[in-house]
Amino acid sequence: MATICALGIETSCDETAVAVVEANAQGCRLLGESLATRPEEHARLGGIIPELTARQHLELLPKITAEVRGKIGRSGFQVVGATAGPGLAPALLVGLSFGKGLAYAKNCAFHAINHLEGHLFSPFVSAGVWPEYPHLSLIVSGGHTLLVDAASPTERKILGTTRDDAAGEAFDKLARMVGLGYPGGPAMEIESRQGKAGRYQLPRPMKGSEGCDFSFSGLKNAARLLLVKNPDIVLPGQARADFCAEVQAAIEESVADRCERAFEKTDRKILTVSGGVSANRGLVRALEVVAQKSGVKLRQALAGWNTDNASMVAAVTARRALDGVSSDWERDVDPRWSVSV
Repeated sequence: MATICALGIETSCDETAVAVVEANAQGCRLLGESLATRPEEHARLGGIIPELTARQHLELLPKITAEVRGKIGRSGFQVVGATAGPGLAPALLVGLSFGKGLAYAKNCAFHAINHLEGHLFSPFVSAGVWPEYPHLSLIVSGGHTLLVDAASPTERKILGTTRDDAAGEAFDKLARMVGLGYPGGPAMEIESRQGKAGRYQLPRPMKGSEGCDFSFSGLKNAARLLLVKNPDIVLPGQARADFCAEVQAAIEESVADRCERAFEKTDRKILTVSGGVSANRGLVRALEVVAQKSGVKLRQALAGWNTDNASMVAAVTARRALDGVSSDWERDVDPRWSVSV
């Protein structure tokens, strides 16, 4: 059985990541990975600065690539893949250029990889197996919130996407409004466990509406107005915990409703969830409830594979090589590259 080693590079946003997987027709396994990020710098500036991330990638990529190759105890790999989009153009350009240079120097095949396709793969390849088709996929992160109907490896249709802000962005912005720092999504979830939803009233965006689209800008605005009227919420204590619980409930209910709508529109029996916000335990519990109600199996990307990572990029790269797909040296970065095919 043919086995291939693939090296993947991920630089779509602020994480600089490199990983190597070993794969064959049955599945793949992670041999080694390294990830570097400097959240304190972005926190100091209040968010992600594209030019800063590009400089960080330039500095960190050679170092962590060497680290990964040291971890796996070998220098050989047959194919290199790097994220070409979607993402921040300056950050993508650094990773794509580095990947092409590495592949050329090692006389390897090269593939430009869609970051979102990596997220589609992650709930399966994190368990060592290749994606099972057909399935529905929920990708929910700081930059993306969308539902994808994956009928086959070459047939993907976006059923719904956010009309404005992503769920992860809503979590982060609202957390910052009440002094929980950046990135604030994980901190808001932890705070919400000490509170109770219902004390404050926030909308459940798009719940009950036609289609499968998402929207979170209205939730952010309603929360901002609530904080103006109730400034004490920002202080540590029960009021802030109850506010966080209401935000958590609003996003959970909205996302779960959109997924239930997607089940109604398709006959898919598998729902996958990936992206940074898929680490939110409350959201996963809400998805488990709606999946069970609809007779659908839920698959979640395992820890380490749910956020932006190079392992999923390496896995997609390996699959390309196993399928005999030709190198795509000419592809440039595409900050808005759609996962639909």
